[in-house]
Amino acid sequence: LSDLRMPSFQSSVLSVHVEDGAPQCKRLVAHVVCPEGEEYEVAKRVHEILLRKGRDGSFITFVDSRKGVEILAMSSAEVLPYRAGYEADDRRVIERRLRNGTLRGVVSTSALELGIDIPSLRVGINIGVPSTCKAYRQRLGRVGRRGTGVFVVIAPQNAFQMYGTSFREYHDMSVEPSYLYLDNRFMQFAHARCLAVELESLGTPSTTPTRVAWPTGFRDIHKMACPGGNRPPEFDGVAMLGGDTPHHGYPLRNVGEARFQITRWTDEKIGEVSQTQALRECYPGATYFHLSQAYRVVAWQTNAFNSLIRVTPTTPFRLTQPRIITWVNAATTRGGILEKHIVQGKHGFLAECQMQVTEKVEGYYDGKNQFYDYRELQQKNPNMRARSRNFRTSGIVLYINRDWFKGSIKKAFAARLWEVFVREYSISTQDVHSADTNISLQNRGENWGRGKCIVVYDEIYGSLRLTEKLYLEFPHILDRLHAAADSDEDENLKTAVDWVRDEASKFDGGEEGDGAAAFPDDSQSMSLPQGYVQVFTQGSVVCRRQKGQMAVEVKIIEPIVDPEMCDGELLYRIEVPRESGLARQLVRASLIEPSADADAWNYAWWNLQTQMYEEPPEDEEDGGSNAPVK
Repeated sequence: LSDLRMPSFQSSVLSVHVEDGAPQCKRLVAHVVCPEGEEYEVAKRVHEILLRKGRDGSFITFVDSRKGVEILAMSSAEVLPYRAGYEADDRRVIERRLRNGTLRGVVSTSALELGIDIPSLRVGINIGVPSTCKAYRQRLGRVGRRGTGVFVVIAPQNAFQMYGTSFREYHDMSVEPSYLYLDNRFMQFAHARCLAVELESLGTPSTTPTRVAWPTGFRDIHKMACPGGNRPPEFDGVAMLGGDTPHHGYPLRNVGEARFQITRWTDEKIGEVSQTQALRECYPGATYFHLSQAYRVVAWQTNAFNSLIRVTPTTPFRLTQPRIITWVNAATTRGGILEKHIVQGKHGFLAECQMQVTEKVEGYYDGKNQFYDYRELQQKNPNMRARSRNFRTSGIVLYINRDWFKGSIKKAFAARLWEVFVREYSISTQDVHSADTNISLQNRGENWGRGKCIVVYDEIYGSLRLTEKLYLEFPHILDRLHAAADSDEDENLKTAVDWVRDEASKFDGGEEGDGAAAFPDDSQSMSLPQGYVQVFTQGSVVCRRQKGQMAVEVKIIEPIVDPEMCDGELLYRIEVPRESGLARQLVRASLIEPSADADAWNYAWWNLQTQMYEEPPEDEEDGGSNAPVK
């Protein structure tokens, strides 16, 4: 640590001695202060010192970024990266070298945070403040188990103050409680599939065992998961992921989400990623790092049976960054509000509700900040096109109809609200996201309030309702934000926190606590005029559900209602993007849903007799209120 006391690094050290119940020797814990943005450079310097001067033991560095792990490990051949997504053989080689002492250092995500006891680990390093006290304790516990140890947090001067605490207070905090979320229907279906296979292998009845206190709704879902069960279409993708061996087929995270195998052009598999990770790490044209080797993503190849991402070796100096646009449709109707979780005032409300989210990679930046737009790249190479993820979830909406709640003030508040919330309640930053633009609030079919709201939502497919705690503890989080703002130099944040606290103090649940005044009953919505059906307009960009739960964007060509086809069920002729170009298909309307980009689609009336878009005749009783709504 004394070697870091150099003017060029502007470093200083704050240290404490610690004791806990884990097997350990004496350990030193330190906060190494560095300028914001230079954490990786300081970590590289620490690695150099340890490799040059260290003669006893090895070290582990924790980074909460898969890409960051790879890049930091590239600085030395004596250091290897470790994270999820590697092949089992690759992981075993790294673990074996750590245990036998032939590997001097490892850079890891939380993958090595739990369940390892390696006596040779003497030094632990963390880039930034660990996301939770639980993670901090676990990472600290990896070092000093058989000899004197040191654990350092490399972070800016105000890294702890910005969350309303100090390094000493953070170290002494109690570990956050663990939460179990048993009501996610997609996770229930995955477990039900496993149970059905086990019961079948035992030759026992397929009925749910009665001596277990199953979560609400699990018995019904188990019936759907058994052979011959009446399974709703929304579970088709989950069933496909599990196949005939659900115990091996389902991942521990994002159970309803498709996974991609990463392969070379020789079909050699080098790893895998979830769809969420693919949008952020393996988008077309990206530089993807794997075991400290750089690869260029050259193609996505997806179908109903397989999902591949093709890569080829490239230079490690070609760094890329995706530009991801997010759209959120928040169902602020009475039916969309969860458990009557809404409080409101004269100028706004706070609510927990159902949401539909679309994340789309529109292009990427290279290391020189030059932007490559897929709309232009696709003209030369069909593989270079935008990729998206569409999923249903839940989250909280904060709507404040005030002129000051916009622009940089709203943006600063949304970002810090998310940061403080996930840290306060031990939630992984990858499981909850926030947005302050491209938000539509739905009320009786209308979209409104776009510029006056922010959302914090579950990134988990189907939702674990992780953000419910934010609704229930909103005053407490605001108090934390207020304490953190005192140490923040961002005047916009300080102003936003004060104003939001004042506005939120006027929110209440009303007499019934169900938000009836702000959200009229859905039963008041219009009825369909006789001989007409409401459909998407020609050219609307919508989403089509398909196997693997990979909703894809398609374009509406025309609706079709033919008594000779599918018993007169509403169909759509759509335009579907393919690797080789565009293709036309005929699909059931039940598989089509709005995209989260509310500007991309519209509703209109379709005359069943003339098979044309037409406005229905005005109803004299309602004064022509049957105009289509969006």
